[in-house]
Amino acid sequence: MSDSKPGSEHNLNDSNMPLLSEDGTEKAEKGGETFENELEEKKDESTEKKKKDKKLKVPKEKPGYDHDNLDMTLRDSKGINRDIDLDFDDILAEPSTAHGFDPIWRLSFVLFTQIRRWIYLIIAAFIAVPLSIVWAIIFSILSVILVWVVRPVIRIVQLFLAVFKELWVSFLQATLEPLCATAGALFGRVKVSNNLV
Repeated sequence: MSDSKPGSEHNLNDSNMPLLSEDGTEKAEKGGETFENELEEKKDESTEKKKKDKKLKVPKEKPGYDHDNLDMTLRDSKGINRDIDLDFDDILAEPSTAHGFDPIWRLSFVLFTQIRRWIYLIIAAFIAVPLSIVWAIIFSILSVILVWVVRPVIRIVQLFLAVFKELWVSFLQATLEPLCATAGALFGRVKVSNNLV
């Protein structure tokens, strides 16, 4: 009885569908729907969920091509250029004993910030694209050299050094280890005492 499914004739307490109508005859419909129609709807719902799950699957992203998650406001998220993130008050400051005219100070602030911003924008507009191509080429060449030249050479050197290490350890075990063990046994019995004169 424990393996019966809800709504089956063995598990009548779990069923919401009455088996008999008020007049004692079997009731085949529930709310205008037959039991078979209800099963078909459940099957349709489960297939719709599977279709939605297939649609919701995100394709695997290629590394370095994630244009949708490009943060346009925080462009230095790792803080590699913190040392040049300078504001007006990081460069120019008047001590409390030597204040100039307030309008001149405000004008200096506006001129400094706006000229610095616009000069940067103009120069970056001209050199950003060509330099990004240059740096992309340089870093891709470096990656190729590291992957296909440097790492295999380091691995070959490690293999030869592992063989040399075994030979060196065997040589030291055959020559210096007995001498050191003998010296340790001889001088291990020496007792040093401090006598005050």
